[in-house]
Amino acid sequence: MINKVKLLNMPPPASEIPSQRPELPVEVYRARLERLRGRMKEVGLDQVIIYADREHAANFAYLAGFGPRFEEALLIIGLSGTPQAVLGTENIDMVKYTAAELEGIHYPTFSLMGQPRDDVKSLQEILQAAGLKRGMNVGTVGWKYYDEKDGCPVGSFEIPHYIVETIFEIVGETSSGSSSKDEDSRVRNATDIFMSPYDGLRVVLEPEQVIVFEYAACLVAHSMLALMDYVDVGKTELEIAGQLQSRGIPLSCHPMLSVGEKARFGLTSPSNRQAERGDFMTTAYGIEGALACRAAYIARDENDLATDTQDWLEQMAIPYFATAVTWFQTIRIGIEGGVIWDMAITHLPKAKFGWKLNPGHFIAADEWVSTPFMPGSDVKLQSGNYIQYDLIIAPDPPYFGADLEDGIVLADEGLRASIQAKSPETWARFERRRQYIRDVLGIELGDEVLPMSDIFGYYRPFLLSKGNAFAIR
Repeated sequence: MINKVKLLNMPPPASEIPSQRPELPVEVYRARLERLRGRMKEVGLDQVIIYADREHAANFAYLAGFGPRFEEALLIIGLSGTPQAVLGTENIDMVKYTAAELEGIHYPTFSLMGQPRDDVKSLQEILQAAGLKRGMNVGTVGWKYYDEKDGCPVGSFEIPHYIVETIFEIVGETSSGSSSKDEDSRVRNATDIFMSPYDGLRVVLEPEQVIVFEYAACLVAHSMLALMDYVDVGKTELEIAGQLQSRGIPLSCHPMLSVGEKARFGLTSPSNRQAERGDFMTTAYGIEGALACRAAYIARDENDLATDTQDWLEQMAIPYFATAVTWFQTIRIGIEGGVIWDMAITHLPKAKFGWKLNPGHFIAADEWVSTPFMPGSDVKLQSGNYIQYDLIIAPDPPYFGADLEDGIVLADEGLRASIQAKSPETWARFERRRQYIRDVLGIELGDEVLPMSDIFGYYRPFLLSKGNAFAIR
Protein backbone atom coordinates (compact mmCIF):
# COMPACT_ATOMS: atom_id res chain seq x y z
CA MET A 1 0.00 0.00 0.00
CA ILE A 2 2.84 2.45 0.79
CA ASN A 3 4.06 2.30 -2.82
CA LYS A 4 0.59 3.25 -4.04
CA VAL A 5 0.37 6.51 -2.07
CA LYS A 6 0.89 9.48 -4.39
CA LEU A 7 0.78 13.22 -3.74
CA LEU A 8 -1.37 14.56 -6.59
CA ASN A 9 -3.08 17.75 -7.67
CA MET A 10 -6.81 17.12 -7.44
CA PRO A 11 -10.12 18.89 -6.87
CA PRO A 12 -11.19 19.13 -3.22
CA PRO A 13 -14.28 17.24 -2.10
CA ALA A 14 -17.64 18.96 -2.27
CA SER A 15 -18.69 20.38 1.08
CA GLU A 16 -22.21 21.41 1.98
CA ILE A 17 -24.24 22.26 5.04
CA PRO A 18 -27.83 20.99 4.80
CA SER A 19 -30.50 23.69 4.92
CA GLN A 20 -32.34 22.03 7.81
CA ARG A 21 -31.00 20.35 10.93
CA PRO A 22 -32.76 17.01 11.55
CA GLU A 23 -34.18 16.27 15.00
CA LEU A 24 -34.96 13.01 16.74
CA PRO A 25 -38.69 12.28 17.03
CA VAL A 26 -40.35 11.26 20.27
CA GLU A 27 -40.68 7.68 18.96
CA VAL A 28 -36.90 7.25 19.09
CA TYR A 29 -36.78 8.27 22.76
CA ARG A 30 -39.67 5.94 23.58
CA ALA A 31 -37.90 3.03 21.88
CA ARG A 32 -34.68 3.80 23.75
CA LEU A 33 -36.54 3.80 27.04
CA GLU A 34 -38.04 0.41 26.28
CA ARG A 35 -34.65 -1.02 25.31
CA LEU A 36 -33.19 0.23 28.58
CA ARG A 37 -36.05 -1.29 30.56
CA GLY A 38 -35.56 -4.58 28.76
CA ARG A 39 -31.89 -4.53 29.75
CA MET A 40 -32.81 -3.60 33.33
CA LYS A 41 -35.03 -6.66 33.55
CA GLU A 42 -32.27 -8.87 32.14
CA VAL A 43 -29.80 -7.79 34.84
CA GLY A 44 -32.29 -7.46 37.69
CA LEU A 45 -32.43 -3.69 38.20
CA ASP A 46 -35.50 -1.91 39.57
CA GLN A 47 -34.19 1.58 38.89
CA VAL A 48 -31.43 3.26 36.91
CA ILE A 49 -30.21 6.67 38.07
CA ILE A 50 -28.16 8.61 35.52
CA TYR A 51 -25.90 11.45 36.63
CA ALA A 52 -24.90 14.28 34.31
CA ASP A 53 -22.95 17.51 34.31
CA ARG A 54 -21.54 19.74 31.60
CA GLU A 55 -18.68 17.39 30.76
CA HIS A 56 -20.52 14.10 31.29
CA ALA A 57 -23.98 14.36 29.76
CA ALA A 58 -24.11 11.89 26.85
CA ASN A 59 -25.83 9.01 28.69
CA PHE A 60 -28.34 11.41 30.20
CA ALA A 61 -29.00 13.12 26.85
CA TYR A 62 -29.47 9.77 25.11
CA LEU A 63 -32.80 9.47 26.96
CA ALA A 64 -33.56 13.09 27.91
CA GLY A 65 -32.77 14.82 24.62
CA PHE A 66 -30.54 17.44 26.23
CA GLY A 67 -27.61 17.82 28.58
CA PRO A 68 -27.72 20.14 31.60
CA ARG A 69 -26.26 23.62 31.17
CA PHE A 70 -24.19 25.02 34.08
CA GLU A 71 -25.59 22.50 36.57
CA GLU A 72 -25.66 18.84 37.50
CA ALA A 73 -28.68 16.63 36.88
CA LEU A 74 -30.12 13.19 37.54
CA LEU A 75 -32.46 11.09 35.40
CA ILE A 76 -34.44 8.45 37.30
CA ILE A 77 -35.85 5.55 35.28
CA GLY A 78 -38.01 2.81 36.75
CA LEU A 79 -39.49 -0.23 35.05
CA SER A 80 -42.61 1.78 34.25
CA GLY A 81 -43.86 5.36 34.33
CA THR A 82 -42.45 8.63 33.03
CA PRO A 83 -38.71 9.18 33.65
CA GLN A 84 -38.01 11.95 36.15
CA ALA A 85 -35.33 14.57 35.51
CA VAL A 86 -33.94 16.12 38.69
CA LEU A 87 -32.75 19.57 37.65
CA GLY A 88 -31.48 22.83 39.12
CA THR A 89 -33.22 26.18 38.82
CA GLU A 90 -31.77 27.16 35.45
CA ASN A 91 -32.46 23.78 33.83
CA ILE A 92 -35.86 22.85 35.21
CA ASP A 93 -37.74 24.23 32.19
CA MET A 94 -35.64 22.21 29.73
CA VAL A 95 -38.23 19.43 30.06
CA LYS A 96 -40.60 21.70 28.10
CA TYR A 97 -38.23 21.96 25.14
CA THR A 98 -37.23 18.37 24.46
CA ALA A 99 -38.90 15.67 22.38
CA ALA A 100 -38.38 13.17 25.21
CA GLU A 101 -41.24 12.68 27.64
CA LEU A 102 -40.02 13.68 31.10
CA GLU A 103 -41.28 14.86 34.46
CA GLY A 104 -39.16 17.67 35.88
CA ILE A 105 -38.22 17.65 39.57
CA HIS A 106 -36.75 20.89 40.92
CA TYR A 107 -33.66 20.42 43.11
CA PRO A 108 -32.04 23.80 43.81
CA THR A 109 -28.95 22.13 45.26
CA PHE A 110 -27.89 21.41 41.67
CA SER A 111 -27.98 25.16 40.97
CA LEU A 112 -24.85 27.31 41.03
CA MET A 113 -23.58 28.43 44.41
CA GLY A 114 -25.30 31.43 45.90
CA GLN A 115 -28.49 31.02 43.90
CA PRO A 116 -31.72 30.75 45.93
CA ARG A 117 -32.20 27.61 47.97
CA ASP A 118 -35.82 28.10 48.99
CA ASP A 119 -37.87 25.07 49.99
CA VAL A 120 -35.08 22.60 49.23
CA LYS A 121 -36.06 18.99 49.70
CA SER A 122 -33.34 16.53 50.57
CA LEU A 123 -32.04 14.22 47.86
CA GLN A 124 -33.35 11.32 49.94
CA GLU A 125 -36.88 12.77 49.82
CA ILE A 126 -36.65 13.31 46.07
CA LEU A 127 -35.41 9.79 45.32
CA GLN A 128 -38.01 8.22 47.58
CA ALA A 129 -40.78 10.26 45.96
CA ALA A 130 -39.50 8.97 42.60
CA GLY A 131 -40.12 5.40 43.76
CA LEU A 132 -36.79 4.32 45.25
CA LYS A 133 -37.44 1.96 48.15
CA ARG A 134 -35.72 -0.28 50.63
CA GLY A 135 -34.66 -3.57 49.05
CA MET A 136 -34.58 -2.28 45.47
CA ASN A 137 -31.72 -3.02 43.06
CA VAL A 138 -30.31 0.17 41.56
CA GLY A 139 -27.86 0.86 38.76
CA THR A 140 -26.00 4.16 38.73
CA VAL A 141 -24.80 5.59 35.41
CA GLY A 142 -22.22 8.31 34.91
CA TRP A 143 -19.57 8.28 32.22
CA LYS A 144 -17.18 5.45 33.04
CA TYR A 145 -17.04 1.95 34.50
CA TYR A 146 -14.04 0.05 35.85
CA ASP A 147 -12.46 -3.39 35.60
CA GLU A 148 -9.38 -5.04 37.04
CA LYS A 149 -7.01 -3.10 34.73
CA ASP A 150 -8.00 0.31 36.07
CA GLY A 151 -6.04 0.31 39.31
CA CYS A 152 -9.13 0.89 41.45
CA PRO A 153 -11.71 -1.51 42.85
CA VAL A 154 -13.75 -3.24 40.17
CA GLY A 155 -17.18 -1.61 39.93
CA SER A 156 -16.11 1.66 41.55
CA PHE A 157 -18.55 4.54 41.34
CA GLU A 158 -17.56 7.63 39.39
CA ILE A 159 -20.56 9.82 40.21
CA PRO A 160 -20.57 12.15 43.28
CA HIS A 161 -20.16 10.35 46.59
CA TYR A 162 -23.14 11.94 48.32
CA ILE A 163 -25.51 10.67 45.63
CA VAL A 164 -24.23 7.11 45.93
CA GLU A 165 -24.41 7.22 49.74
CA THR A 166 -28.00 8.45 49.61
CA ILE A 167 -28.99 5.58 47.32
CA PHE A 168 -27.33 3.04 49.62
CA GLU A 169 -29.13 4.47 52.62
CA ILE A 170 -32.54 4.27 50.95
CA VAL A 171 -32.17 0.68 49.71
CA GLY A 172 -31.00 -0.36 53.17
CA GLU A 173 -27.31 -1.05 52.73
CA THR A 174 -24.33 0.27 54.63
CA SER A 175 -21.77 2.72 53.26
CA SER A 176 -20.58 1.91 49.75
CA GLY A 177 -16.92 2.65 50.39
CA SER A 178 -15.67 3.21 46.85
CA SER A 179 -17.05 0.35 44.78
CA SER A 180 -19.88 -2.02 44.04
CA LYS A 181 -17.64 -5.05 43.63
CA ASP A 182 -19.78 -7.03 46.10
CA GLU A 183 -21.91 -9.10 43.73
CA ASP A 184 -24.67 -9.19 46.34
CA SER A 185 -24.86 -5.41 46.62
CA ARG A 186 -28.15 -3.83 45.64
CA VAL A 187 -26.38 -0.81 44.14
CA ARG A 188 -23.91 -1.09 41.30
CA ASN A 189 -22.24 0.91 38.57
CA ALA A 190 -24.33 0.15 35.48
CA THR A 191 -22.66 2.50 33.00
CA ASP A 192 -21.69 -0.50 30.88
CA ILE A 193 -25.34 -0.84 29.86
CA PHE A 194 -24.87 2.31 27.81
CA MET A 195 -21.18 2.28 26.86
CA SER A 196 -19.87 -1.29 26.63
CA PRO A 197 -18.20 -1.89 23.24
CA TYR A 198 -19.91 -5.29 23.15
CA ASP A 199 -23.55 -4.37 23.65
CA GLY A 200 -23.83 -0.82 25.00
CA LEU A 201 -27.11 0.82 24.05
CA ARG A 202 -25.31 3.86 22.64
CA VAL A 203 -22.81 2.05 20.39
CA VAL A 204 -25.50 1.11 17.87
CA LEU A 205 -27.26 4.04 16.19
CA GLU A 206 -30.80 4.16 14.89
CA PRO A 207 -31.22 5.45 11.31
CA GLU A 208 -32.69 8.67 12.70
CA GLN A 209 -29.58 9.21 14.83
CA VAL A 210 -27.28 8.57 11.86
CA ILE A 211 -29.17 11.30 9.98
CA VAL A 212 -28.83 13.78 12.88
CA PHE A 213 -25.14 13.07 13.41
CA GLU A 214 -24.47 13.33 9.67
CA TYR A 215 -25.63 16.94 9.84
CA ALA A 216 -23.05 17.58 12.58
CA ALA A 217 -20.40 15.88 10.43
CA CYS A 218 -21.28 18.24 7.56
CA LEU A 219 -20.70 21.25 9.81
CA VAL A 220 -17.40 19.91 11.12
CA ALA A 221 -16.12 18.99 7.65
CA HIS A 222 -17.13 22.35 6.20
CA SER A 223 -15.24 24.11 9.01
CA MET A 224 -12.13 21.95 8.62
CA LEU A 225 -11.99 22.40 4.85
CA ALA A 226 -12.43 26.17 5.22
CA LEU A 227 -9.64 26.18 7.80
CA MET A 228 -7.27 24.28 5.51
CA ASP A 229 -8.02 26.77 2.72
CA TYR A 230 -7.51 29.75 5.04
CA VAL A 231 -4.26 28.79 6.78
CA ASP A 232 -1.27 30.89 5.78
CA VAL A 233 2.02 32.24 7.02
CA GLY A 234 1.63 35.19 9.40
CA LYS A 235 -1.88 34.33 10.59
CA THR A 236 -2.37 33.63 14.27
CA GLU A 237 -3.78 30.44 15.68
CA LEU A 238 -6.84 32.40 16.77
CA GLU A 239 -7.36 33.80 13.28
CA ILE A 240 -7.09 30.37 11.71
CA ALA A 241 -9.42 28.84 14.30
CA GLY A 242 -12.01 31.47 13.38
CA GLN A 243 -13.01 29.18 10.51
CA LEU A 244 -14.44 26.65 12.99
CA GLN A 245 -18.19 27.24 13.10
CA SER A 246 -20.90 25.37 15.03
CA ARG A 247 -24.08 27.36 14.23
CA GLY A 248 -24.83 27.12 17.93
CA ILE A 249 -24.89 23.34 18.18
CA PRO A 250 -23.17 22.18 21.41
CA LEU A 251 -19.55 21.14 21.07
CA SER A 252 -18.32 17.68 22.04
CA CYS A 253 -14.88 18.99 23.04
CA HIS A 254 -13.01 22.29 23.16
CA PRO A 255 -11.63 23.55 19.82
CA MET A 256 -7.94 22.74 19.37
CA LEU A 257 -5.35 24.39 17.14
CA SER A 258 -1.59 24.72 17.57
CA VAL A 259 1.35 25.59 15.33
CA GLY A 260 5.11 25.13 15.71
CA GLU A 261 6.56 23.22 18.65
CA LYS A 262 3.30 23.74 20.52
CA ALA A 263 1.70 21.38 17.98
CA ARG A 264 3.51 18.43 19.56
CA PHE A 265 0.77 18.54 22.17
CA GLY A 266 -2.41 18.86 20.17
CA LEU A 267 -4.76 19.28 23.12
CA THR A 268 -4.05 22.99 23.59
CA SER A 269 -6.36 25.82 22.56
CA PRO A 270 -5.49 28.44 19.93
CA SER A 271 -3.42 31.44 20.98
CA ASN A 272 -1.88 34.60 19.50
CA ARG A 273 1.08 32.63 18.13
CA GLN A 274 1.70 33.40 14.45
CA ALA A 275 2.20 30.66 11.91
CA GLU A 276 5.59 30.57 10.21
CA ARG A 277 6.61 28.82 7.03
CA GLY A 278 7.73 25.30 7.92
CA ASP A 279 5.63 25.13 11.11
CA PHE A 280 3.65 22.00 11.85
CA MET A 281 -0.05 22.52 12.61
CA THR A 282 -2.57 20.32 14.36
CA THR A 283 -6.25 21.08 14.77
CA ALA A 284 -9.35 19.24 15.97
CA TYR A 285 -12.95 20.33 16.08
CA GLY A 286 -15.90 18.43 17.49
CA ILE A 287 -19.63 19.14 17.54
CA GLU A 288 -21.97 16.72 19.30
CA GLY A 289 -22.10 13.86 16.80
CA ALA A 290 -18.90 14.40 14.83
CA LEU A 291 -15.23 15.35 15.05
CA ALA A 292 -12.49 15.95 12.51
CA CYS A 293 -8.77 16.40 13.02
CA ARG A 294 -5.93 17.26 10.67
CA ALA A 295 -2.22 17.62 11.33
CA ALA A 296 0.18 18.71 8.58
CA TYR A 297 2.88 21.23 7.68
CA ILE A 298 2.34 24.89 6.85
CA ALA A 299 4.59 24.53 3.83
CA ARG A 300 4.51 24.23 0.05
CA ASP A 301 6.69 21.14 -0.07
CA GLU A 302 9.50 19.38 1.78
CA ASN A 303 11.94 22.17 0.90
CA ASP A 304 10.16 24.43 3.42
CA LEU A 305 10.92 22.00 6.24
CA ALA A 306 13.98 21.91 8.46
CA THR A 307 16.86 20.01 6.89
CA ASP A 308 16.61 17.10 9.32
CA THR A 309 12.91 16.51 8.57
CA GLN A 310 12.77 16.92 4.81
CA ASP A 311 12.10 13.19 4.49
CA TRP A 312 8.97 13.51 6.70
CA LEU A 313 6.73 12.64 3.77
CA GLU A 314 8.41 9.26 3.25
CA GLN A 315 9.14 8.52 6.90
CA MET A 316 5.85 9.58 8.50
CA ALA A 317 3.08 10.92 6.29
CA ILE A 318 3.00 8.25 3.59
CA PRO A 319 3.10 5.26 6.00
CA TYR A 320 0.42 6.95 8.09
CA PHE A 321 -1.89 7.55 5.12
CA ALA A 322 -1.30 4.02 3.82
CA THR A 323 -2.34 2.66 7.21
CA ALA A 324 -5.44 4.85 7.23
CA VAL A 325 -6.43 3.53 3.80
CA THR A 326 -5.88 -0.06 4.96
CA TRP A 327 -8.13 0.68 7.96
CA PHE A 328 -10.80 2.19 5.68
CA GLN A 329 -10.71 -0.80 3.35
CA THR A 330 -10.59 -3.42 6.12
CA ILE A 331 -13.30 -2.18 8.47
CA ARG A 332 -16.55 -4.14 8.15
CA ILE A 333 -19.42 -5.69 10.03
CA GLY A 334 -18.32 -8.78 11.96
CA ILE A 335 -14.59 -8.05 12.12
CA GLU A 336 -13.08 -8.29 15.60
CA GLY A 337 -11.48 -5.24 17.14
CA GLY A 338 -8.23 -7.10 17.79
CA VAL A 339 -7.73 -7.52 14.04
CA ILE A 340 -7.68 -3.74 13.57
CA TRP A 341 -5.30 -3.36 16.52
CA ASP A 342 -2.90 -5.92 15.04
CA MET A 343 -3.05 -4.23 11.64
CA ALA A 344 -2.13 -0.87 13.17
CA ILE A 345 0.77 -2.36 15.16
CA THR A 346 2.08 -4.09 12.04
CA HIS A 347 1.90 -1.05 9.76
CA LEU A 348 2.92 1.60 12.29
CA PRO A 349 5.28 0.09 14.89
CA LYS A 350 4.99 2.02 18.14
CA ALA A 351 8.77 2.27 18.57
CA LYS A 352 8.99 4.46 15.48
CA PHE A 353 5.59 6.16 15.29
CA GLY A 354 4.97 6.67 19.00
CA TRP A 355 1.20 6.20 19.17
CA LYS A 356 -0.18 5.64 22.66
CA LEU A 357 -3.96 5.35 22.37
CA ASN A 358 -6.09 3.19 20.06
CA PRO A 359 -6.58 2.94 16.29
CA GLY A 360 -10.11 4.28 16.57
CA HIS A 361 -13.16 4.24 18.83
CA PHE A 362 -16.92 4.57 18.94
CA ILE A 363 -18.21 8.12 18.74
CA ALA A 364 -21.63 9.65 19.43
CA ALA A 365 -22.72 12.86 21.14
CA ASP A 366 -19.54 12.45 23.17
CA GLU A 367 -16.24 12.35 21.33
CA TRP A 368 -15.25 8.93 22.75
CA VAL A 369 -17.83 6.40 23.92
CA SER A 370 -15.63 3.30 24.17
CA THR A 371 -13.36 1.37 21.84
CA PRO A 372 -13.42 -2.12 20.34
CA PHE A 373 -9.82 -1.72 19.17
CA MET A 374 -7.65 -3.18 21.93
CA PRO A 375 -5.03 -5.94 22.02
CA GLY A 376 -6.77 -9.29 21.64
CA SER A 377 -10.22 -7.69 21.52
CA ASP A 378 -13.01 -10.07 20.49
CA VAL A 379 -15.55 -7.27 20.13
CA LYS A 380 -17.30 -7.82 16.79
CA LEU A 381 -18.32 -4.70 14.91
CA GLN A 382 -22.06 -4.38 14.26
CA SER A 383 -24.38 -2.61 11.88
CA GLY A 384 -25.12 0.78 13.41
CA ASN A 385 -21.65 1.25 14.91
CA TYR A 386 -20.38 4.81 14.45
CA ILE A 387 -16.59 4.55 14.42
CA GLN A 388 -13.92 7.21 14.42
CA TYR A 389 -10.58 6.62 12.71
CA ASP A 390 -8.38 8.17 15.39
CA LEU A 391 -4.83 6.86 15.18
CA ILE A 392 -2.58 9.64 16.50
CA ILE A 393 1.13 9.17 15.86
CA ALA A 394 3.66 11.14 17.89
CA PRO A 395 7.22 10.27 16.81
CA ASP A 396 10.28 11.54 18.61
CA PRO A 397 11.70 14.93 17.58
CA PRO A 398 12.70 16.25 15.17
CA TYR A 399 9.81 14.55 13.38
CA PHE A 400 6.18 15.47 13.77
CA GLY A 401 3.37 13.01 13.16
CA ALA A 402 0.32 13.23 10.90
CA ASP A 403 -3.40 13.04 11.55
CA LEU A 404 -6.46 12.29 9.47
CA GLU A 405 -9.47 11.82 11.70
CA ASP A 406 -13.08 11.35 10.63
CA GLY A 407 -15.91 8.88 11.19
CA ILE A 408 -17.84 6.14 9.41
CA VAL A 409 -21.05 4.27 10.15
CA LEU A 410 -21.29 0.55 9.46
CA ALA A 411 -24.68 -0.16 7.91
CA ASP A 412 -26.16 -3.42 6.67
CA GLU A 413 -28.71 -3.48 3.85
CA GLY A 414 -31.60 -2.86 6.21
CA LEU A 415 -30.03 0.19 7.85
CA ARG A 416 -28.95 1.61 4.49
CA ALA A 417 -32.46 1.23 3.11
CA SER A 418 -33.95 2.87 6.19
CA ILE A 419 -31.61 5.88 5.99
CA GLN A 420 -32.39 6.31 2.30
CA ALA A 421 -36.14 6.13 2.92
CA LYS A 422 -36.11 8.53 5.88
CA SER A 423 -33.72 11.09 4.35
CA PRO A 424 -32.99 10.87 0.62
CA GLU A 425 -30.84 14.00 0.96
CA THR A 426 -28.60 12.37 3.53
CA TRP A 427 -28.33 9.25 1.38
CA ALA A 428 -27.37 11.35 -1.66
CA ARG A 429 -24.49 12.85 0.31
CA PHE A 430 -23.28 9.40 1.32
CA GLU A 431 -23.27 8.34 -2.33
CA ARG A 432 -21.51 11.54 -3.42
CA ARG A 433 -18.77 11.01 -0.83
CA ARG A 434 -18.29 7.38 -1.75
CA GLN A 435 -17.92 8.32 -5.41
CA TYR A 436 -15.28 10.97 -4.64
CA ILE A 437 -13.41 8.63 -2.31
CA ARG A 438 -13.39 5.92 -4.99
CA ASP A 439 -12.85 7.95 -8.18
CA VAL A 440 -10.57 10.73 -6.92
CA LEU A 441 -8.84 9.36 -3.82
CA GLY A 442 -8.66 5.80 -5.17
CA ILE A 443 -9.96 4.25 -1.94
CA GLU A 444 -12.38 1.32 -2.19
CA LEU A 445 -14.89 1.24 0.67
CA GLY A 446 -17.10 -1.72 1.41
CA ASP A 447 -20.80 -1.29 0.66
CA GLU A 448 -21.53 -1.22 4.41
CA VAL A 449 -19.12 1.68 5.09
CA LEU A 450 -20.87 5.06 5.12
CA PRO A 451 -18.45 8.03 5.33
CA MET A 452 -20.04 10.65 7.57
CA SER A 453 -17.69 13.50 6.64
CA ASP A 454 -17.35 15.37 3.34
CA ILE A 455 -13.57 15.33 3.86
CA PHE A 456 -13.27 11.66 4.78
CA GLY A 457 -9.92 10.36 3.51
CA TYR A 458 -8.86 13.79 2.21
CA TYR A 459 -5.39 14.70 3.50
CA ARG A 460 -3.14 17.56 2.46
CA PRO A 461 0.34 17.00 3.91
CA PHE A 462 1.52 20.50 2.83
CA LEU A 463 -1.16 23.04 3.63
CA LEU A 464 0.20 25.84 1.43
CA SER A 465 -0.12 23.63 -1.65
CA LYS A 466 -3.87 23.71 -1.43
CA GLY A 467 -4.55 21.63 -4.53
CA ASN A 468 -2.36 18.70 -3.54
CA ALA A 469 -3.52 15.73 -1.50
CA PHE A 470 -2.74 12.06 -1.10
CA ALA A 471 -4.41 9.47 -3.30
CA ILE A 472 -4.00 5.79 -4.07
CA ARG A 473 -2.78 4.97 -7.58
